[in-house]
Amino acid sequence: MVKKILVFNVGSSTIKFSLFENREKILEGKYEKLKSKEDYEKSFEKISNELSKKVGFDIIAHRVVHGGNMKSPVKIDKKVKEKIRDFSKFAPLHNSRELMIINLAEKFKKPQFAVFDTSFFIKLPEITKLYPIPKELSKKYHIRKYGFHGLSHESVSRGLKGKTITCHLGRGASMTAIKNNKPIDTSMGLTPLEGLMMCTRSGDLDPGIVLFLEKKGYDTDKILNIKSGIKGITNQKYSDFRDILKNIKNKEAKLAYDMFVYRIIKYIGAYTAVLDGLNNLIFTGAIGENAPRLRRDICEHLDFLGIKLDKNKNEKNKGLISSSSSKVKIYVKSANEDEIIIREVLKIIK
Repeated sequence: MVKKILVFNVGSSTIKFSLFENREKILEGKYEKLKSKEDYEKSFEKISNELSKKVGFDIIAHRVVHGGNMKSPVKIDKKVKEKIRDFSKFAPLHNSRELMIINLAEKFKKPQFAVFDTSFFIKLPEITKLYPIPKELSKKYHIRKYGFHGLSHESVSRGLKGKTITCHLGRGASMTAIKNNKPIDTSMGLTPLEGLMMCTRSGDLDPGIVLFLEKKGYDTDKILNIKSGIKGITNQKYSDFRDILKNIKNKEAKLAYDMFVYRIIKYIGAYTAVLDGLNNLIFTGAIGENAPRLRRDICEHLDFLGIKLDKNKNEKNKGLISSSSSKVKIYVKSANEDEIIIREVLKIIK
């Protein structure tokens, strides 16, 4: 019987880890603002040293952002690693770093498992997941909307009935329309670049911009993934939303903030139409959970939907922040991705 499971949740600039014993978390930690390969390697060594001093574990589970067509959690072997590596081309800021930690963790000589962020969106409707490009290209190169932050969207929406929009707002940001616990649409697509404007990622834009810049000789991968979004609008000054809030009187920071808010509002409007109404609006992620001003500015534009905030609860980041007169329930929730990872891994073992 497996008793202790070590979970790695590796992001585009972070490593989070948790240790569970019989589903109870007994240890956790986080390393932020990681930029280089060396940053990740040093952080992993610190985690390794911390674990060796305290407790052992039986198996390792990893959250992997892009699983491609892999529908379910899997035990990691050479073939699985090859697939994770292959789909790095669609998630360059994530899969390569996750694979790095998987390789480093082999020194523990424990079974390793992968749980994919994309699994929640495997059964998206065809009208949602297909892109209007020649179908033979989509089939040949596995081009479709995969969706990301699936573990987060699934976690915060569980148990809610009706029509729900989840807003995962962090360094990476995405939104999902969910009807009766099934995802109908999501803002990220083939890659985590589509959708909302993010801290360093552009989000939605005219594809003609990409063609134009490539003809001019620019590295569009680097520009759109690392130098755009909030960072781009502030002339490379800020890429952390906390810095935007601290410098909100600065003209560039205020513009970046207003653009971020506007695009979230636009998606909420679109998804409300897709769902034919709205019962629940959920904010999660580092920004979604800790920025009362952002939630207030978003919800003030949604008065026509009958959305009304309880200002006091919103300022205190309470769980339910809608007023008693609101026609839509508004929540601030922390995603428990680890809980889903543990649950899915235990299914395989059993």
